[in-house]
Amino acid sequence: MRNPFATDLRPLFASFPEDFRLTVADIGSIGGLHRRWGDISPQLVTINFDPLEPKQSSSSEIYFPYLVGDREGPATLKVTRRETMSSTLSPDTRFFAPFWHKPGHVEIMREIEAPMTRLDPLLAREGLVPDAIKIDVQGGEAAILSGAVETMRRSIILAEIECSFAARYEGQETFDQIVARMRTLGFALLDVRRLKRYRYRNSAGVEDPSLGRGMRAGRLGFCDAIFSLEPELLWGRIEQGGEANGPYAALKAIALLLTYGKADLAAATFDAAGDSIPERARNACLRLFASLKRDGGWKQRLHHRLDLWARRV
Repeated sequence: MRNPFATDLRPLFASFPEDFRLTVADIGSIGGLHRRWGDISPQLVTINFDPLEPKQSSSSEIYFPYLVGDREGPATLKVTRRETMSSTLSPDTRFFAPFWHKPGHVEIMREIEAPMTRLDPLLAREGLVPDAIKIDVQGGEAAILSGAVETMRRSIILAEIECSFAARYEGQETFDQIVARMRTLGFALLDVRRLKRYRYRNSAGVEDPSLGRGMRAGRLGFCDAIFSLEPELLWGRIEQGGEANGPYAALKAIALLLTYGKADLAAATFDAAGDSIPERARNACLRLFASLKRDGGWKQRLHHRLDLWARRV
């Protein structure tokens, strides 16, 4: 169901050139992409990695039954009772022990042997150039980034990475370490989404009483961290042109930023690189940004307040 308060981006994306394609590398692709990608789905190409759900590739959905990390060769995926918590790393059972339900969720049910690859050589070999990357692998984020340094520096504009606030898996890098690692690659932390909390077991049976005032019970477990290439680096890449993101680099950046709700940075990118955008799409961008200024963001504020209210009831 479409969010009635969300800005409809489909008219903008329909103004893009016919050969425009936005490519997203989805690592840990079980469940697919978030519905936020719906407006641009006709122009979207996904590169998917998940040995648990091998599928046949098509022109818009490319599948690899590989684990992704910092080395080549065989690896073991530890499949947990809750499959979305499966990892190549072992769950830290001492960390999970005090929380409701979590010890059972991370119980290892079976192990799957699967080939592991580094992203850089695989993408080079296949001739694939992603514009964005989503990483949701339960602890293996640092290893994936270590094996994708050239990809990150060459073509990635935006990254969505699930990050843990504590080492939930043995040997895992935590949120602050991933932020520091991304900074060395030229990426700024743009936002955090989907804050998830773990709640301590207790004899009274208290989990989340919703005491109000925006505060919730539980310890922060993980989130989705949204990173974008530093604006100066992004605008420099667009100005230089070349093969990294193709001739539509500015449009790709604007599309990605709007998909994640960052209309301000999308408009600033248009200011810096609008001259490189084809006329029809440039005019559509101008209309969209003008409409966002006129409505003053009331839809977004109303939706935010309704969301907060829904969480309290």
